[in-house]
Formats: sequence, C-alpha cells, structure tokens
Amino acid sequence: MELSLLLPLGLLVLMMVFMWRSNKKRTAQQQELRSKIQPGAEVMTQAGIYGTLVSVDEAANVATLETSPGTVLRVHSATIAHVVEPTVDVPDDASALTGDTVDEDDRVTSADDAVVEDASANDPADTELNDEGDNSNDDRPKA
Repeated sequence: MELSLLLPLGLLVLMMVFMWRSNKKRTAQQQELRSKIQPGAEVMTQAGIYGTLVSVDEAANVATLETSPGTVLRVHSATIAHVVEPTVDVPDDASALTGDTVDEDDRVTSADDAVVEDASANDPADTELNDEGDNSNDDRPKA
C-alpha cells in the first residue's frame, strides 16, 4: 500500500473515533440531566425560563413548571436545558474559611492571634497642646 492511500484512511478512522467519543459524552450528559429532573428541582428551559419542576409525564414528554407562585407552565420535557444547582457564597477574601477576620482598617485578625493596636495612636504625651492647655487645633494659625 502506498502512503498516499494510508494517510486519508488513517484520518478517517481518527475522525470517526473522535465523533464516537463526543457522542458518548453527550449521551452521558443527557442521562445525568434526566436523573436530576425530579419534582422540586429548580430548572432552566432552553428559552431561559427559570422555575420549579412540579411534575414530569414521561409518556407524554410534558414537564410542568411553577415559575412564580400560582403561575404554572407546561413545556416539552426536552426543553429543560439544565438543573440549577444551589450556589455556595464564598467571600472575596475567604476569611470565613480560615476563621480570620478583616476589620475596617484592613488589618487581618487571625483566629489564633490577638490584635495588637498601635500604642502611639492613643498616647496623650504625643499630642501637642495649644495656649489654653487643650489639644484642639481651632486657634492655631494656618501655615
């Protein structure tokens, strides 16, 4: 056999393998979706309508959705695009996961360590007094 005949034949076999794998993955995803579709599940249709699944009639391929209290829609069961999973709210700094906290001064307080405050901020010896003996800056000349 010539190389010019084997190359297209090899590409054809490779293409068929990739098509078979993608079809197998798509079938597995559809079966997983069908197993999640049960009454009470939050779902989204292909049209982007969110609702709670009330009932599913497998024989007639009809799903009943409640989009808001008192509003019920009947849709074809194939129009359900995916089951909405509840999301976990993770803070941006992930301090809730480690037990650390962030205060208003952007200082991180570890669950194991105590906050050490700056002693010079509260030291009365560092403040200057004006002529009347108080530390207000109302009477000072502007520089």
